[in-house]
Amino acid sequence: MSTIGTSPELVTQAYLYGFPLVFNLDQVTRYVYEGVGANRAAPFNTFSHARTLAGPKDTFVTINNDTLYSMAQLDLSVGPVALHVPDTSGRYYVLQFVDAWTNNLAYIGHRATGTGEGDFLLVPPAWDGDVPDGATVVRVPTLIASIVGRWAVGADQDLAVVHELQDATTLAPLDTTATPAGLAQPDPSVPGDLVFFEKLRVWSQ
Repeated sequence: MSTIGTSPELVTQAYLYGFPLVFNLDQVTRYVYEGVGANRAAPFNTFSHARTLAGPKDTFVTINNDTLYSMAQLDLSVGPVALHVPDTSGRYYVLQFVDAWTNNLAYIGHRATGTGEGDFLLVPPAWDGDVPDGATVVRVPTLIASIVGRWAVGADQDLAVVHELQDATTLAPLDTTATPAGLAQPDPSVPGDLVFFEKLRVWSQ
């Protein structure tokens, strides 16, 4: 690996530039392999649905305690992934799409697309192919991205209703034989104090 140089200013600039990517993809890895709080670990391109409201164990960010979370980590190395959302009959929900650099790239839900049943096709950069009838394309600028879903819960009796809506929200790669490539592994020989920059090197590609 080439060195980053000896200039403290250059190191600082590189750290500030790369922090959103490295921190975010560390969290993506956490969601895929360990889970976070009420959201259990789930493979790429599948949802992890929290069945209980957030509490002290949910430590990714300061989060709502009046919504259930549905989290999914996307790996579009497999090609397009179909997303189906159910009719929520007016119940508030939102699926927030976040790229690898933490940019919000799209929203699906009550305010953006309504609460009716819908089908969407999540496609990687530069993809050009046939779109299934009735599907709306969401173009994702990075191969790795996240869906942060929130479902409004007004009272305990709402939980069962929201669970059904979560179960009806699905992801399915169009190519059922493809295997997600996942994140590139940093070179294990890199010294510990340079691992951040090694992650930036491999993940920015």
